[in-house]
Amino acid sequence: MLKVVVIGLGRFGATVAADLTRRGAEVLAIDRNIRLVEEAVDRVTVAVGFDAADRQNLEAYDVGTMDVAVVAVGTNFEASVLVTMHCKALGVRTVYAKALTALQADVLQKVGADHIVRPEEDMGLRLAQFLVEEKAVEFVDLPEGYALRRLDVPAAWVGRSLAELKLMGEQRLGIIQIVRAADAEGNRRREPLPHGIAVLQAGDQVDAIGRGADLDRFS
Repeated sequence: MLKVVVIGLGRFGATVAADLTRRGAEVLAIDRNIRLVEEAVDRVTVAVGFDAADRQNLEAYDVGTMDVAVVAVGTNFEASVLVTMHCKALGVRTVYAKALTALQADVLQKVGADHIVRPEEDMGLRLAQFLVEEKAVEFVDLPEGYALRRLDVPAAWVGRSLAELKLMGEQRLGIIQIVRAADAEGNRRREPLPHGIAVLQAGDQVDAIGRGADLDRFS
């Protein structure tokens, strides 16, 4: 089971924490605002109220044993920096940190964030991509419980062929297109209906069809 700590329960953090819990993750949700903690308590595994900028508080709840940390602190950027540093120092494998500006993103990466999330910008980019590339998916009539989704290629798939991965047999996923990593000019080549000999590379994405629960494991 994926173990995630979400620090900061504003609109963004609370949504992430609740959805991760719904998808089967073990979620520890933290905020210093008790009202926000009380609102989240029935939607996550554990919700607690304390100042996450204090490393001792994080240690008391074994945050270092988590697989992923989502630092979703709102307007207190100093606290966001401290929490990010503490999570990495305590041994959290992967830290996602929310940034409001490009400068904040740069600072958070420098103090250890593995991934930067800029909610409004990311949603805008995803919407634009959907409108340009994905709209045809709306017209695919799939059985209930199935979906067509674009996935980032996991590290475990890199350097392996589709035939070697046996995705249909072992993961119950059908790959209908490979979107290759961007070249030096930012262009992405597409390989529709790829053969089994196609080898996946770092930065590739795949359009996969399968049960929603199976796709969720790779989203």
